[in-house]
Amino acid sequence: MRQIRAGEIVVDAESGAQVMSVGMLLAANETFGHVGHPLLHRQVRDPKSDREGELMAVVEEFVGTVAGSPKHTRTAYVRAANGLEFTAAPDTLVGL
Repeated sequence: MRQIRAGEIVVDAESGAQVMSVGMLLAANETFGHVGHPLLHRQVRDPKSDREGELMAVVEEFVGTVAGSPKHTRTAYVRAANGLEFTAAPDTLVGL
């Protein structure tokens, strides 16, 4: 298992695009904080942006510490019909 070190930039081998900048030590096969969602891999609509696509993942991400307590946020990753992904609040997504 390859270790990805803090600050290392992961680059897509085919396109050369930066796909991730790692902020902590992670194993390359970890789940990166993925959490379940009832609409996972189903068609959804984000009412805020009125965009639609397939819910690909919901990730819980560390955003900082407040008064000594770690704080996290959940982000939904939705893939539109054109293949581009956008983020949305997972609790507001509507199944189609």
